[in-house]
Amino acid sequence: MAQQHVRPMPTAFAQYPIPLELLAALHRASEGDVDALVSRMPETGRARLAAYCTDKDHLHRLGLRIAGTCDEAALVRVVGPDAGASLYAQSRLPHALSS
Repeated sequence: MAQQHVRPMPTAFAQYPIPLELLAALHRASEGDVDALVSRMPETGRARLAAYCTDKDHLHRLGLRIAGTCDEAALVRVVGPDAGASLYAQSRLPHALSS
């Protein structure tokens, strides 16, 4: 069965805007650089960033990579119970990070 994509609550994006400079740096970064950039962020920030990116087609894979660094509770807290659980599950699928 296909994985259902549950969208984060819109208030998650309004409450926690993502700096454009960070998005640009992450979009240009290699996988190792992405890991280094997000490893310095608090988990709540990583969860917000993961939710934002997975909601954008061109950043979806990056968002799943970042979500993989978060625990389920952080994702649920930031984007809501259904979307957080869905994002957590998607980020743990074997093909989530494959090209």
